[in-house]
Amino acid sequence: MNFKLNHQFNDRSRGYAGLYWGNDFLKGGEKREGDNGYESRNTGRLRWGNIMAFTGWSYVFNNQLFGNVNAAFTHYSSTLKGDYYQGTEANYVSQESSTRNRIDDLSIRANFDFRPNASHQLHFGTHYIYHRFHPVDEKSHFSNGMTTQTRQNNDTALPAHELGIYMEEDWKMNKRIRLNAGVHLGLYTIDGKTYTSLEPRFSSRFLINPQLSLKASYTRMSQYVHQVNESYINLPTDTWIPVSRKLKPMQSDQLAVGAYYTTGNKIYSFSIEGYYKWMKHLMDYKDNYQFLPPSTSWEDKLTQGKGRSYGVELIARKEKGKITGWAGYTLSWNDRQFTEINKGKRFPAKFDNRHKFNIIANWKIKPKLELTGSWTYATGNRLTVSFENYQAVSPQHPFPGGSLVPPYIDPGGLDYYTERNNFQLPAYHRLDLGINIYRPKKKNRMGIWNISIYNVYSYMAPVSIRKGWWYNNDCFYTLGIVPIIPSVSYTYKF
Repeated sequence: MNFKLNHQFNDRSRGYAGLYWGNDFLKGGEKREGDNGYESRNTGRLRWGNIMAFTGWSYVFNNQLFGNVNAAFTHYSSTLKGDYYQGTEANYVSQESSTRNRIDDLSIRANFDFRPNASHQLHFGTHYIYHRFHPVDEKSHFSNGMTTQTRQNNDTALPAHELGIYMEEDWKMNKRIRLNAGVHLGLYTIDGKTYTSLEPRFSSRFLINPQLSLKASYTRMSQYVHQVNESYINLPTDTWIPVSRKLKPMQSDQLAVGAYYTTGNKIYSFSIEGYYKWMKHLMDYKDNYQFLPPSTSWEDKLTQGKGRSYGVELIARKEKGKITGWAGYTLSWNDRQFTEINKGKRFPAKFDNRHKFNIIANWKIKPKLELTGSWTYATGNRLTVSFENYQAVSPQHPFPGGSLVPPYIDPGGLDYYTERNNFQLPAYHRLDLGINIYRPKKKNRMGIWNISIYNVYSYMAPVSIRKGWWYNNDCFYTLGIVPIIPSVSYTYKF
């Protein structure tokens, strides 16, 4: 659900408010049967979503100064639940588990634009955000028919305060040269620890002639909330983790250079841009973090390292006429290096997608009728997959009071992983089509009907690779989700 209301108080003053709510749910599982009544089954349920409410006010002070103030509340949560059973009726092991990640934010921002003359434009502002994190709430229940265990690891809420101030100058030196320079100062306090950041940024454009220009830029950024990727499945199970006393903010630096060409009639434009980005204090799970004691805190399951990302991007656009749109291609590399992961060796990042294609088109059939279409292709994401399994013997049953006499042999065996992100999923591609029907109303109001088809040819994008059996032989198969989805929506503007 998406709602926004605007109100024009007068020629200088405008207020607005809005609400967004979105929630997604995914359920899946598998079942395997063996000899002598042996059975293995598991079910997973994933729910994630966002809520955002915001309000703001903008005001034109004079022909040189414009300001905007807004406040917002946002809530994000994701919950992953799993049920697992393995064994026979007389001798089995079962487990139920749930993991929840939650963030609540209250923010206020003030932004201003100041234009003293035609050659200079100054942007400046500030923001404050109150964060409340629940990084990892875990609960699990184990049973073997004779003994049960319940484990709970609820990390207490972590409040944090974020304050920032920025200033940016856009300077048109002459007809050929344009410069943009700015700086952002940040302050972040959590659990009695305060981090500061200084983030400069600079970009320039040189106009060779009215149609051809060259651009270059440098940007430094700091991030106080990390997205930690689960390397065994390609789903929104990624967890948002704040910095702490032990975990530092991520910092990145990026250089980019490019060339841009526009045809004389300004119908078509073409660009090529190369970039190199290096990062430090990235966060990820340690190798074999699943085998750490249940009482281990979320901080001690994580480690920090460095990464790099680089590539080149080509884009062609058509900006006038009944048919408009753009097509783009990106060739990129993305890798990571952690002392406590993959024996300290570099490994490809989860989103190390070598090739990406995007095509987007809009066809204005009539003033009140518009057809849209887009096609996306990307080489597959990376996952960590075990291609070897060995029989494991434990000196005792995994649960106190287990019915088996030591040594206990795990019927499922143990997986052996060679490297982090050692497998690349098949390529991802999708075609979306839509039609917009515009219905003008009285008093400059507008109704818009949208009929869309997501994933027209219903390609089930692989998100995981699993082991299975086929005619009593081991095999691997991919798990795909999100088939064709038609939708109808109505927007009313007033």
